[in-house]
Formats: sequence, structure tokens, C-alpha cells
Amino acid sequence: MKSIKSVIRIALFCLMVFAVSGVQPVAAEPLEKVDTQKVIKLINSGKGKITVVNFWASWCPPCREEMPDLKNTRAAFSDDELLLVGISVDENASLAEKAVEEFGLNYPVFLAEPDVYEAFGIQSIPRLLVYDTNSKLIIDHVGPVTFEDLKKLIEEVLKEK
Repeated sequence: MKSIKSVIRIALFCLMVFAVSGVQPVAAEPLEKVDTQKVIKLINSGKGKITVVNFWASWCPPCREEMPDLKNTRAAFSDDELLLVGISVDENASLAEKAVEEFGLNYPVFLAEPDVYEAFGIQSIPRLLVYDTNSKLIIDHVGPVTFEDLKKLIEEVLKEK
């Protein structure tokens, strides 16, 4: 019983310190919303490199499972070789923003406008679209991917460049 009281006292003390010091929790960066045209422009901006577009949501366990692998993939290639873009299909932007912050994603992430779902036929997530250096779709994959598989694919396509 004493340990519970001690924990409560420490928690209350910490709350008082934060309140008195004026420290506010840091809000996640707001995500830019993208419509179909903006997604197409993003894909076309990757000409000369491999472009990977990942559709995901914060509430999707397989999406969350693959985030560290996507982060490792982004780190494994130069900006001249790879454009990796995340597009959240979350209806609640703050949940997507918190997930981006939680995973410390090292690639740009956007919030999809409703027209994107239909234009790209999003019915299941995670969904990964991989475009070659000419912005031609070469892979349309539903389900999580691993760092090893994605790295191998990107290296193979870069060799053909």
C-alpha cells in the first residue's frame, strides 16, 4: 500500500512541476493533405530514382509493424536513389501525426484526401506501390513488407537503371 501511495505522490509532484514550469507537451507536426493530383506529382518528382509510396493508417497493426522496416529502407539509400513517401489514410489527422512522431519516420508523410482512395483503388492497407526510375509502376503490394525484401528489390531495379 505504501508503494502505491509513493507512486501517486511522485506522479502528482511531476504534474505540479510541469504545470508550474509552463512546459507543454510537444504537438506532432501537422501533416499536409494531398489529393490525387498531388500524389501523382509526388510520384513524377521521383523520376531518375526508385519511388516507393506507402499507404497506411495509425490504427493498422501490419502498417505499424512495417514502419521500422520502411524507416531502415529510407536510411539505406541516398536521396538520389530513393524517394519514399508515406500517405496516411487516417480520418483523424492527429492520430497519424502521433504515429509519425512515435516512429520517428525519416521520410515525408502526407494525409490522403478522400479522392485518393478511389483513384489508387485503396481497399486494404498497408499498400505499397513501387515505381521504377521512369515513374512506371512495377510493384503493387498489399500487406507488410520487410526491410530485406524491399532493399533487395530496390537494389535490383537500380542495377537495371
